[in-house]
Amino acid sequence: MEFSAKAFIIHDTSGKIVSVGRAPANLKGKLEVKIDRPGFSVLEVELDADQAALPLMDIQNGHHVHVASGKLVKK
Repeated sequence: MEFSAKAFIIHDTSGKIVSVGRAPANLKGKLEVKIDRPGFSVLEVELDADQAALPLMDIQNGHHVHVASGKLVKK
């Protein structure tokens, strides 16, 4: 399956990533991710080429969310 550069990052209030999902490249319409768990948020990001080439676990383990700016950054 081909994936787009769009990723959905579920993280806690400190920016620790608990889950990463990718959108299919041929998706028609909008994909929405909701979470009903206090203290957790969803960040929708466009991965750069280097990030998009990584397995999802490498994104989860090697990055965190800078909560104030809403950006995915390397650890």
